[in-house]
Amino acid sequence: MWCDNLTMAFDDDGDELNEYDSLAFGIARDIECQWDLFWSEKELRNIDQSELELPLSWFIEWSKELGE
Repeated sequence: MWCDNLTMAFDDDGDELNEYDSLAFGIARDIECQWDLFWSEKELRNIDQSELELPLSWFIEWSKELGE
């Protein structure tokens, strides 16, 4: 949800993004999309959502991208 809110804020801003904001926007959009692809609608309806997680290795890679 946080990534969705961030991408919507960037979209609503209307200003051109600097290099770092553009990178953060791209990663947030990637996280948002991967979340939608990783979990099926059926799984989301039948699981305790507090237990939902994407693979930690993905966040490590996204973190590395932000640090570059």
